[in-house]
Amino acid sequence: MLVNISEITESITSKKVEYEIVGDELSEPSALKAQDLTLSYYRAGETICFRFTGTVTVDSVCDRCLDELELELDIDEDYYIFPENTPDVDYFYSGEFIDVDEYVREIVVMNMPGKVLCDEECKGLCSKCGANLNYGDCGCDAGDKF
Repeated sequence: MLVNISEITESITSKKVEYEIVGDELSEPSALKAQDLTLSYYRAGETICFRFTGTVTVDSVCDRCLDELELELDIDEDYYIFPENTPDVDYFYSGEFIDVDEYVREIVVMNMPGKVLCDEECKGLCSKCGANLNYGDCGCDAGDKF
């Protein structure tokens, strides 16, 4: 999704974000399932202010037992985007448009938890036979289960 820089004014404008993560843009085995994001933006002098709010649903797997799960991430992120020649800034613009997709991709990755778990009490997999211990004892003599 592109935002035309010449159309950004001092008044706040809001738009629904239309974005689809394709391929390996999220670390495997996660994939963007749904989104309900709104982008609000305005200009303050030469600085452009973006605010993303809403929710994103990501299909993923538990890091302990590998069961599939859905994560719903609450999004509330601000970006301040400066002209290209501004020193020591993380985000800058040049040209006629700003590509919103780059920010959405970053927001999803930044809001993913460091460890994805189906449940805080997840027992994981047996280190010997690989059985999911959440469904019951596997019966083997591994002894050193995760």
